[in-house]
Amino acid sequence: MDRLYAVADDFEARIRIFTEAEGGRSTPVCNGIRWDFSYATDEDARELFMIWPDFVSASGDSLSQYEPLPLSTFLCARMTVVADEMRALVHRARIFPGVEFFCHEGDRKVAVGCVTRITGLYRDRESQG
Repeated sequence: MDRLYAVADDFEARIRIFTEAEGGRSTPVCNGIRWDFSYATDEDARELFMIWPDFVSASGDSLSQYEPLPLSTFLCARMTVVADEMRALVHRARIFPGVEFFCHEGDRKVAVGCVTRITGLYRDRESQG
C-alpha cells in the first residue's frame, strides 16, 4: 500500500473540499496539503490542530500529489496527528467514528469531514530512527 507519510495514520475520514463559491480555495488542492483541523463542535475555531490528510483511492493507495483533487465530493483520507503528544492529551478523548470536523487554511474553513474509523490513534508510535 502506497502511503504519503512515514508514520502510521491515526484515523480515517471522509472529507469534502469546498468550492471557491463555498469559501474554499481559488487554486487547486493536491494530496499532501497540510491543513489545520478543528472540531465542528467547538464554537469558535481558535484552537486548531495539526492533523494532516492523506487522500486515498478505493484500493487504499495515496492519491497523486500532482493532480488536483475533486471538489464538492466526499473523498476518503487517512488522517495523521502530527504532534505525537497531542494524540493522548487531546485527540484520544475526542476522536471517534461520527465526529465531524473542518479543515482550515488560516482562519478560513476549506473542507468539512467526518471520522469513519479509528486506526492507530490508541497505539503508541514507534520512534522513527
